[in-house]
Amino acid sequence: MKMPLYFLAGLPSNRENALVEAVMRILGWVLPLGMLCAVSGAQVVTDTPKTPREFDLVRGGKSASLVVSQEDPETARLAVKLFADDLERVTGVKPQVVDSVPADGDAVVIGTVDHSPVLNSLHQENALSALRGKWESGAVFLVPNNNRKLLVVAGSDRRGTAYELLGISRAMGVSPWYWWADVPVQKHRSVSVRQGWTTNEPTVKYRGIFLNDEDWGLRPWAARKMDPELNNIGPRTYEHIFELLLRLRANLLWPAMHPGTLAFNAVPENAKLADRWGIVMGASHSEAMLRNNVGEWDEKHDGPWNYQVNKPAIDTYWDKRIAENGAYENFYTVGMRGVHDTGLEATGTKEVKARLVESVIASQQEILRKHGHSDAPQVDWLYKESIDLYRVGMKIPVDVTLGWTDDNYGYIRQMPNAEERKRAGGSALYYHVSYWGFPHDHLWLATTPLSLMQEELTKAYEHEVRKLWVLNVGDLKPSEVQMDYFLQLAWDEPAIAKESQAAFLERWMREQFGVAMAKPAADLVAESYRLNFIRRPEFMGFNGYDDGVNRTAFNPLAWGDENVQRMHVWDALVRREQAVVLPASLKPAWFELVQYPIEGAAAQNAKFLWADRAVLDAHEGAAAKAQDAAAKSHAAYDSVQHLTEEYNSLEGGKWAGMMSSHPRERHVFEMPAISMENNVALPVTWGEGKEALVSAVNGAHAVSKTGGVRILPDLGVSGGSLELQEGGAAQYALHVAATGDATLAIDLLPDFPVDSDHTLRYEVQVDDGAWMSQDASGTEVERPGISAWKTNVLRGFAEQTIALPKLKAGRHIVRIRYAGDPGVVIEHVALSFTGAPPAYPVPPERARR
Repeated sequence: MKMPLYFLAGLPSNRENALVEAVMRILGWVLPLGMLCAVSGAQVVTDTPKTPREFDLVRGGKSASLVVSQEDPETARLAVKLFADDLERVTGVKPQVVDSVPADGDAVVIGTVDHSPVLNSLHQENALSALRGKWESGAVFLVPNNNRKLLVVAGSDRRGTAYELLGISRAMGVSPWYWWADVPVQKHRSVSVRQGWTTNEPTVKYRGIFLNDEDWGLRPWAARKMDPELNNIGPRTYEHIFELLLRLRANLLWPAMHPGTLAFNAVPENAKLADRWGIVMGASHSEAMLRNNVGEWDEKHDGPWNYQVNKPAIDTYWDKRIAENGAYENFYTVGMRGVHDTGLEATGTKEVKARLVESVIASQQEILRKHGHSDAPQVDWLYKESIDLYRVGMKIPVDVTLGWTDDNYGYIRQMPNAEERKRAGGSALYYHVSYWGFPHDHLWLATTPLSLMQEELTKAYEHEVRKLWVLNVGDLKPSEVQMDYFLQLAWDEPAIAKESQAAFLERWMREQFGVAMAKPAADLVAESYRLNFIRRPEFMGFNGYDDGVNRTAFNPLAWGDENVQRMHVWDALVRREQAVVLPASLKPAWFELVQYPIEGAAAQNAKFLWADRAVLDAHEGAAAKAQDAAAKSHAAYDSVQHLTEEYNSLEGGKWAGMMSSHPRERHVFEMPAISMENNVALPVTWGEGKEALVSAVNGAHAVSKTGGVRILPDLGVSGGSLELQEGGAAQYALHVAATGDATLAIDLLPDFPVDSDHTLRYEVQVDDGAWMSQDASGTEVERPGISAWKTNVLRGFAEQTIALPKLKAGRHIVRIRYAGDPGVVIEHVALSFTGAPPAYPVPPERARR
């Protein structure tokens, strides 16, 4: 006899409604969808009295059996083992794992549709048919069976089954970061599943990470602690990474690939492990056909990496990897770049090179066809010089995904236009929260605010970039928060996009530290994001790619002493963080996720700011004060070293080698030189002036605005920002005390046009003057009236200036309106006259009237 669903509710988001309603109609049990509980995640309750509407996983020291067929995919069976271990971690009770439904007692029946005989034996075809043909979907429901209950956990495929089980683990208190960030497992006497739910397809089909620039963390740690016999990153390291990805509902990995790192496929066990864990393998934007060029291409033996002169050898090289790995689930990078993240090695114009890459892709697709993998997903990444070839007409087959990228600092360079969105291959996104390169690395601390990620990634989703999202996480640690946010957004963009940065952080911190610590931790991290957006710790040297560090631009001679103000806000944040009273069990995770990122960034700031203070004191002839300031700068440098040593000694040395205080030996991590001479010229960014010659306002603080604007409260160098949307306009009131030639500065998020059909136009009006058309695009090329990209990404804003001759003293109204281009975000607006003092990052906001 077929049994009905006991209850079906608890949707991860509204997009599941169609599936739920279909299942319920099949069963003849339709309720208004508004009555269903729409939440993200499994419906799990702990330590509650027994009720008939719940299924007890563990109660009274007893556990329900876990049933899974040996015929089920290995990924699903691995997840069952993890789930059994998780139940024991939480309750102390280890459930029995069996391969058939026991004769009596409650049981959890776990299976993948069309793979599980034990699932089929329950005769729940109507319920299971709704999963058939779906991607990574699942359902959890109760089936009464005589005097007992069976809880069914069913997946549409191997990952769908695993995600449902591990989602229950996460809901009952096992953070995905229990191993990678030492988050304690929450202990409970009982764990029950309340009601049921369905999980429909993810909003982004493929979601994963790229392990990159691993030379100063992941690789030395793995060589010492995980795979010492290889003295490198190997299977034990990757197995922990695969487990983390599965727990985060990710499904794809680009493996570590820097020179010195063992090529992923140099150890055959790696690819086999990826398949066991259900992880789709790819390779970076510069590594076509699953090849790790720096570890596998030998120019002495194979010849030049130039397709114009060495096509047969390169084709053979690619063919061999497909013959070896083609049977696994892969997402192939196609096209061609240099051996290691460099431009295409070929001669001729851009047009000639575009035709060459077209021929490369044709050959690669022929290789895939030859081995029976023509339907495998493929992507061509429009990264760095590749996008220039695309812009001169490079043709990419319609079944190949277009891979769009950010500028390495979190601002997406381009997205598909209306025509490109029609392509069968869809679009992908490669995004960075860690980067090695021009104009400066940011490899040490993960300081990209979630508010910026949300602004950019939701735009990508709206532009139908939904086939693949890959996040460059560097060494993986300390990018935990950004990585989890990225993957949650990729899994369910409509739901997660509704959460503010503050709401997400509090929810995430509650999962790691519990209810009492959630808001304090979230507030601390949010404040660190705000301060680091003004200047990342890696950029505090105010230097370029390879030159020596400079004095900072925080002006100690004006605006109430910007140097002291910056130190005070960091000091206040550290005092708040250190005042948090923690149980011993939380201290390692707190150190990794909150303390080290905050205290490390604060000390890096203090090192440079006290060095500045020492130089200023010496310049003013205050030798004793200069010596004291220099000593404090040295102490801040030492603090970074001590904090890093503490990180690497956590949990008995578990993370030895993972954290570096000086990744890539950049000058910014050194102790800056401090001149004690009184004749040294001070930087031009330090200067006095008449502060009344400037009137400024934060972009979010418009005195009036139309409905076509959106306030971004957690993003901007001076606080929030305002985004102009269709029909939107904002009006700012600024008061100036002088009369004369003035300059209007409009500071914008340093973004790019959303696609090739748009620029970044907006219009400005001052008082009752004519509307002036402005365009903030083209920042990668020096041009009058707008700051350059490299300056913008280091300081967090692009500035456009407008000359206003013979401006009169008094109140002025600046109006800014939408002009047909989305993506214009106003961070700050200021009016100034000659003689105003320099300010960093922008002049402070005056009282609003």
